[in-house]
Amino acid sequence: MPLAITPAGLQTQTQAEIRDELVAKLRATFGNNINTNTSSILGQLVNIVSELRAVDQQALLAVFQGFDPNAAQGVALDQRAALTGSLRNGATFSVVEGELTFAGPGTIVNGSQVQNTDNQTIWELVNGPFTALGPTVIAGAQFQAIDPGPVVANAGTNWALVTAVPGLTGFANPADDANLGALQESDPEFRQRRLLELFARGQGPLAAISAVVSRVDGVLSVRTYHNPDVNPVDADGIPFKAFNVVVETQPSPPPAALEQSILDAIWSATGAGGQSFGSIAGIVVDSEGTPQPAAFDIVTNIDVFIAVELVTSTSENAITPNIEAIVQQAILDRALAEWQVVGRDVLSFDVIGVVNDLITSGQISGVDQVLAGVQRLVLPAPTGPQKEAIGIREKAEFDLPAISVVSS
Repeated sequence: MPLAITPAGLQTQTQAEIRDELVAKLRATFGNNINTNTSSILGQLVNIVSELRAVDQQALLAVFQGFDPNAAQGVALDQRAALTGSLRNGATFSVVEGELTFAGPGTIVNGSQVQNTDNQTIWELVNGPFTALGPTVIAGAQFQAIDPGPVVANAGTNWALVTAVPGLTGFANPADDANLGALQESDPEFRQRRLLELFARGQGPLAAISAVVSRVDGVLSVRTYHNPDVNPVDADGIPFKAFNVVVETQPSPPPAALEQSILDAIWSATGAGGQSFGSIAGIVVDSEGTPQPAAFDIVTNIDVFIAVELVTSTSENAITPNIEAIVQQAILDRALAEWQVVGRDVLSFDVIGVVNDLITSGQISGVDQVLAGVQRLVLPAPTGPQKEAIGIREKAEFDLPAISVVSS
């Protein structure tokens, strides 16, 4: 099978096929008596050339695939997607919220730094300034990691001040883990979003609005809802015939410039039709210089607590040492990976499924029954609420201290 471009695409050869082809050409030129065994010098040369040609063909195949945005990777994918207006999302940063302790008067401003002494990472204040008139503790301070990606800061992390601030004695996050950032958007994620943006117009106006807003730098996620038939407002508070764009941004809440970019994107996707609804309202100047109203909502993070009881007292199997910590970490990992989605309810069934997976995979043993409860704001009993409803403008948030696992 020769190297060729066929109606089915690029046809490449294996290294063995290349070697056979070279040997056939050598024998056709010099006769059948030449020695091409791998023990001979000529045979070794044939192997070297075959390997080089196989590598070249693989490079050629990668270039050929790079012209297809559904198969391209890396820079080639960026180039193909840019032809239709899609740009890869860059990395985002982890953000941790906690308390500032002042021993006297002082002000801390944005850019002031603290160090996570558990992993030696540096974080800077992003929602300041905060001013104390005397000894006090101020909650709600948000520090962002200076390095992109999922930089970890679990609840109860140890912190040290890097920037000296008069009166400030420390920072702490006793209850909340950091909201993890992400590395640059992966190729599969980028391909999926490109298709959403490419075909959004054909899927209807709601998808089109979401697609346009998703392109705004600083928007992490977006969903668009509408009320087509309930007058005067529906169960989510959306007026009759209006639509509600709900976005997740970084930073959150969005600064004025990002707010305006989102409003402009909403208007550009709707043109002269449709009424946008939301708690963040503003004005967009259209192409004729006429001010037009636009609005949207931002996502509110809801702390969800999880309680689990592992019934091990009746088991005939050995109980895994430190089983509570293993289950607690597994639930957190699954929650961060799959359950932190805007509008997604949290179910105790999901929690029980994590424990079941651990048992099935052999990571834990000695569990006869699993009880679980989920609830916002306060820790439930293991037999407590089986569902926590998350609204269309909310996203569940999970922290290690908010997950209780006991065995009985």
